[in-house]
Amino acid sequence: MPSLLKPYHVKNEVDSIKINSSYNRTIAAAGYPRTIKEGWLNNIVASQGDFDLSLFIEPAGIQSIMNDLNRELVKQKSDLMSSELKGIASPILKLQYDDTYNTLQRLQSGEEKLFNFSLYVNARANTKEKLELLSSKIESELHSMMIIPKSPFMKMRQAMQSILPLATDKLRIQRNIPSNALSACFPFTSSFLKLQPGGVLFGLNRENNVPIILDVYGLQNYNGLVLGTSGGGKSFFVKLYILRNLLKDIKTIIIDPQGEYTELCKAHNGQVIEISQESDTIINPLDLMDRDFGDKMLSLMDLFKIMFGELTEPQKSILDKALLKVYADKGIYPRDKESWSNEPPNLKELYDFLKQEKNKATRIESVTYDALLNRLGIYAEGSFSFLNKKTSLDLRKNLISFNIVDMPPQVKPVMMYLILDFVHKKMQRDRERKLLVIDEAWTLLRYAEQAEYLFELIKTSRKFGLGLVIITQEVNDLLARRAGKTILANCAWKLLLRQEPTVIREVQEKFNLNTEETSFVLTADKGEGLLFAMNDRMPLKITASQKEYEIITTNPDELRAKENKKQKTDILAEDVQKMEKSFYEKKSLAPQQVEYLQNHGYQEHRLASLERGGAQVYLIKKPNNSNESMQHFFLTQLIAREIKKHTENLVEYSTFGPDIMFQKEKNGDYEWYAVEVETGKTLIKNPRAIEEKTGRNNANKHLKEWFYVVTNAIQKNDYQHHHETLARTEIKQKIREIFK
Repeated sequence: MPSLLKPYHVKNEVDSIKINSSYNRTIAAAGYPRTIKEGWLNNIVASQGDFDLSLFIEPAGIQSIMNDLNRELVKQKSDLMSSELKGIASPILKLQYDDTYNTLQRLQSGEEKLFNFSLYVNARANTKEKLELLSSKIESELHSMMIIPKSPFMKMRQAMQSILPLATDKLRIQRNIPSNALSACFPFTSSFLKLQPGGVLFGLNRENNVPIILDVYGLQNYNGLVLGTSGGGKSFFVKLYILRNLLKDIKTIIIDPQGEYTELCKAHNGQVIEISQESDTIINPLDLMDRDFGDKMLSLMDLFKIMFGELTEPQKSILDKALLKVYADKGIYPRDKESWSNEPPNLKELYDFLKQEKNKATRIESVTYDALLNRLGIYAEGSFSFLNKKTSLDLRKNLISFNIVDMPPQVKPVMMYLILDFVHKKMQRDRERKLLVIDEAWTLLRYAEQAEYLFELIKTSRKFGLGLVIITQEVNDLLARRAGKTILANCAWKLLLRQEPTVIREVQEKFNLNTEETSFVLTADKGEGLLFAMNDRMPLKITASQKEYEIITTNPDELRAKENKKQKTDILAEDVQKMEKSFYEKKSLAPQQVEYLQNHGYQEHRLASLERGGAQVYLIKKPNNSNESMQHFFLTQLIAREIKKHTENLVEYSTFGPDIMFQKEKNGDYEWYAVEVETGKTLIKNPRAIEEKTGRNNANKHLKEWFYVVTNAIQKNDYQHHHETLARTEIKQKIREIFK
């Protein structure tokens, strides 16, 4: 905006105005349709293209308007009667008369007010050809809305001033419209949410590209549901949601069964907790994890149902007694809270105790013990005995991902339940805003115990500032169970991505979709869906910046290309470190090297070297503390490189002395030489500074010899008046003579 208010270049033409490097053309609305509907300008707002829309509204003077309408009514009545006397039917005149009469009647009764209204559209492009195309498109859109477009020739400066946010209508191409028509002129009539402070960008309204920014922590609860088919964009959206919440320092924990969030965590200094058979991190199923002893016992019964399947009442009774005994052996008792912090038992110790008890049991009881031991054995001594470790978890950072991709499929439901239980209790310790993301939630919903636990969690999470995001693709698992239906009812926002025809009837019924919405979710592209937030529903288009996209994409081809590019970049980065660090000649570099350098602060400049001939393109990186021009810096570096061929005794200055000072050894002693690089700007702007510099160097008794080097040979004579001066193409010969 500052470049528009104070541009460095303006060229005013008959039908356009060029401001800086941008061509602009303003198109005004000169005629309007007889009738309009609500949101009739929405089409032009939703159109693609680089243009600005400006509306001017001001109250019209009622007395003058009434007089004008009376005169217009008399004139129209006269024209109408004249046509009737001639026997000519004129429906247009009749409509005009009726409209004017009705408007006058409503104004007199106070039902309406009149306003002066102006509508301008400013097209913007970087070439004249693109400006013509965009102007034609805008005019076509206006024609389709029954608006007559008009380009104000010879008034483009005034038109541009009318477009800028200065609240000044310089063109004054106005039309009187009543208040009911004015209310329909506001284009933002599509359903969209208020831009809430502290909210995050969910995406754009698919109909008009209006941003949808929502603060979920201002809703009745903080929970969200993302439902869609595989490949519909569920994980992509949630990763974006996580990234944008991190900007507000919201602590986020992810339960990640597929390892999809690892790169995201690493890219943002997050913590990836990998839980597998070989990992050091694990959760002991019998660890109380700061829970009440009674709650833990109830939780374990639900966990055992996931591990063992359905349990009979005798089995539950035996397990309950066995648990009390193995906890007591570790000094942990139900009524002694201080003992709950002692080291807990593990499944192997529970298994050993059950084996001992079996030896004392009757023949009938032995059957029950055998059933429990057979099921528990695989966790105590078999393939899943890696669970018999001490709980080892440290939640330190604001972004944490529990990666259980390498966990055997049979144990994943058990581990997800344990993580959920562990995280739930950890997050209850404070009331700060927190986010828990549960990916592949259908894994939990298939087990009644886990689904019920999730149901309890989602109902109580608001009390301690926790918002859940539940991701699932199995609609049937969500809608067929009581816990799933309760989860659906307790999510303040829901995102419905593309759905399969096989489940659309259930989705349509549960979400109360109309025909148009049903068609949309059946045919939605990847990254498109229907967003439900409280009582609003909007067609959403998920958008990400290029940097966000690179971090969160899960497309296999793109990930493979990204990995290959990273490997090449790492190799090239190693090569670049071995090269000169101040500048490179572009034509000698590979495209990947050019890209690497540009990403590390190097800029392209076309400059001349010490050789005769035309300029070449170089990639140059100037120190941040340098106040010299790029041309001065580059020539200084070239001369320094040439001197280093003969000696390493070289010092570079930028402000407090000669640009370059170097030594030559002679008969065991050292002689100092100096070079002053000049672009000619100082001589033009401040000749006295050159005189002072010459005097200062001449007075330096340590210097054997010094000279100017000019970037442009034409300036050589101007500097020669002050001291010995060389052109850039002569400096190499001079250096050779010094060291000869």
